[in-house]
Amino acid sequence: MRLPSPAQRPGRTAAGGAVGLLVATELGSGMLQGWYSPVLTTIGEQYGASAALLNLIAVAYLLSSVLFVPLLTKLGDAHGHKKLLLAAVAITAVGSLVVAVAPNFGVLLLGRVLQGALVAFLPLEFAIVRQRSPEKVGKSIGQLIGSLAIGAVLGAVGAGVLLDGTGSLALTLVVPAVYFAVCFVLIAIFVPETETDPSGRMDWAGVLLLGLGAAGVLGGISLAGVAGWTSLGAWALIGAGAAVLAAWVAIERRVEDPFVDLDVLTGGGIGLPIVIGVVFAAQSLGAQSLAALYVRVDPAEHGFGLGMSAAQAGISLSLMALSGFAGSMLGNRLATAMTARGAMVLAALLSTASYALMILVPGAAPLFIVWVAIGGFGMGVMISVLPAIVVNRARPDAVAVVSGLYNTARTAAGAAAGAVFTTVLATFVIEGTDVEGGTLVTSFTGYAVVWGVAAVLSLASAFLVLRLPKDVSTSQPAASAEPAAEEPVAELADDAAKEPVAS
Repeated sequence: MRLPSPAQRPGRTAAGGAVGLLVATELGSGMLQGWYSPVLTTIGEQYGASAALLNLIAVAYLLSSVLFVPLLTKLGDAHGHKKLLLAAVAITAVGSLVVAVAPNFGVLLLGRVLQGALVAFLPLEFAIVRQRSPEKVGKSIGQLIGSLAIGAVLGAVGAGVLLDGTGSLALTLVVPAVYFAVCFVLIAIFVPETETDPSGRMDWAGVLLLGLGAAGVLGGISLAGVAGWTSLGAWALIGAGAAVLAAWVAIERRVEDPFVDLDVLTGGGIGLPIVIGVVFAAQSLGAQSLAALYVRVDPAEHGFGLGMSAAQAGISLSLMALSGFAGSMLGNRLATAMTARGAMVLAALLSTASYALMILVPGAAPLFIVWVAIGGFGMGVMISVLPAIVVNRARPDAVAVVSGLYNTARTAAGAAAGAVFTTVLATFVIEGTDVEGGTLVTSFTGYAVVWGVAAVLSLASAFLVLRLPKDVSTSQPAASAEPAAEEPVAELADDAAKEPVAS
């Protein structure tokens, strides 16, 4: 079945006003991603969770998004992107409510698992604006990505200010649930549905095997982070997960319409850019909660840290989000001025320098904030330049699949690295804080080891970038840019390559 061209679709421009609601939803996505950083220490005090356990708050979210993203977007292609966006918003709202009312830390982590659905917001929103308002797609994508970055700033600041102002952790944590509940109602009323082709069959076996395999491997790594790497249970989970993933690969290569088309990695030079994304994401996503934990540690009591309140931490960490936003906005210009390879090498080196400076000069608050901001700028440049290269090196009929593989691989790498880093944080504990009923406090050595590993991963990213062809580009030659009304997602990704791409 051939979908009608954008010009033939009734009411296509009427949806233009609905873009604002999608922007508001993406603003909420950014807010939620920045919401927990300034309140992590308070969550730890509330539930008696150590720094190692608190790192699982990020790991649980990243782990679930590995399955949510391909599942929700593939269902959206078949049954309507608005329907699946509503499903993703509803799941995220429920997850946020579970986090807010969780009676124990385990239930809180369950809520974070549900919140992983928000990672599917952006690709579903892209599909909606591309089909319903094609003449404004570039502007709309820029607004969506910009709102995500600004939302992260607002979330980091807002959560800290609200917690300090009210003194209520429950009230602070329930705000995202209310926000997404409102978004759900407004999207249901005002955002039109897209036209889709439901003729394809869903590869439910692929969905089940990928979910079980990823949960086994990453869950085993997470368990090892808490129980230790000598845990037989952890290794049993890892082994079982790896076996399931091997079976999944074999089955996906034989299915006519697979859940994830793995063959796209064998053509067009897609493999190396995805590997670069995986290595860089391992440090940028896996270690993302450490700065938030470090600035809250009381130096008078433990001899290191910055002793910031929740509000101060939120404001300080918002500078990282702002610098990341600036990096994403300037990424394409840097790639044009100094080549795409040069821009990505610069980004990786800035990230390396950021971690090194946090280890060597961690004590002064103003300097520490500068080091974090440097890393944020480098991350922003990388996440704007590298995805455009991935998209432009993909076959025209496989852009959506390649983009999904890229994002899923990055997220999985972040979840795995976060679990490993959790082990490190649990290993280096300050003597005297490991008493029964007390909250474990990771020593500065634990932070330094994780930041050191992250610096090495950043440097490895730079070396991998140098293996790309010198003429690798973030934009396609004009001669190769062909309209394809029947391939709305491919056209969308081509337009998105001209805009910064959020992680």
